[in-house]
Amino acid sequence: MALAPRFPDLKANLDVTYGTFGTLVGFGTFGAFLSLMTMGHFIHKIGTFPVLFSSVMVMIACLLTISNTHSPIVFFLANFIFGMSWSSYHISVNTQTMHRQKEFGTNVIPFLHGMWTLGAVLSALVATLIANDVSLAWHMNTMGVIVGFIMLATIVKIRALCIPARDVRDEDGAIGFVEMIKSFRIDWTLSSAYLSVLMVEITVGDWSTLFTRDILGQEKGISIVPYLVFMTAMIIGRLGYHQVMKDRDEVLVVRSFIVIGGIAFTSLVGVAALLASVNPTLALIALLAAFFSGGLGSSFLGPYLFSFAAKRSPRPDSVALAELSATNTALTFFTKLILAWVAQVAGLAFALLIPGLAFFLVSFYIKAVMKSPSKS
Repeated sequence: MALAPRFPDLKANLDVTYGTFGTLVGFGTFGAFLSLMTMGHFIHKIGTFPVLFSSVMVMIACLLTISNTHSPIVFFLANFIFGMSWSSYHISVNTQTMHRQKEFGTNVIPFLHGMWTLGAVLSALVATLIANDVSLAWHMNTMGVIVGFIMLATIVKIRALCIPARDVRDEDGAIGFVEMIKSFRIDWTLSSAYLSVLMVEITVGDWSTLFTRDILGQEKGISIVPYLVFMTAMIIGRLGYHQVMKDRDEVLVVRSFIVIGGIAFTSLVGVAALLASVNPTLALIALLAAFFSGGLGSSFLGPYLFSFAAKRSPRPDSVALAELSATNTALTFFTKLILAWVAQVAGLAFALLIPGLAFFLVSFYIKAVMKSPSKS
């Protein structure tokens, strides 16, 4: 996530248009899709440790390549492999979590996602402090080596806690690739709701810094602040998940957060766009308020919906998670492609408004997702 705040520098390195840059970034989801189509079953054969360790090594190598290249072709290839390694890491961590939360008897996925968001915020904070003085290459090279070493050392340290293949509880977890293709299952209700939530995170991650720098005319350090505010709001929501839900109706709370967050996000982004040429400072304030509202409104819904994948599916937990991730990775690619060329043709402001409207779609899906699990 350290790359997202520095997307303007990546775009400058490649010297491409908004549409081309968005397309190059979006094609990384093809690699993620390929990995997600098989990884849920692969984990059931070899366990989580080999997947965690190897995916981190490849991920760091690709990160260093992406941040140092000026070639769109090299970027495309490295980003494709990066997507494969990231999705492998993603599904293995979540499989490990689903396995452990059964033992604890509580839903810990929102907390896990909260900690992930905290890491993203710390990365954005570092980027904010050094963006004006440190080049993209120095930033990513230093951070990649340090963080990569810490991640690998931590994975080795917790090896005894990782799930070995023999301890995976799902009896049909070792299904082959051909069998998976034949039996691939799409939960359209859950996938539609999940994608609607992801659209806000996708857009903020890909376009917020470019909008702040190119449209509002802010300097490098300031252009990262809206992204930082968005992720901070997500931390507040995700780490406060259990407190908010305590003795309350989950559907009502989720719908309230989504509707209020959606209205605030969409209207304030519109205000920021209108004020951009008149008063950039007020426009920045409106944008910060929009991203805070969007981050808080969607904060715990993503991980909460993610946890429903296993509950609604008759498949093994890791397979259900892989299927949901694979479906939404494919849908995310087309979403990113559309947003990239909307930004190119209609402008960044219009592209930012589209995900805000997706907030309202979630309210139509949320009750069906939460109240109608199909897992027997």
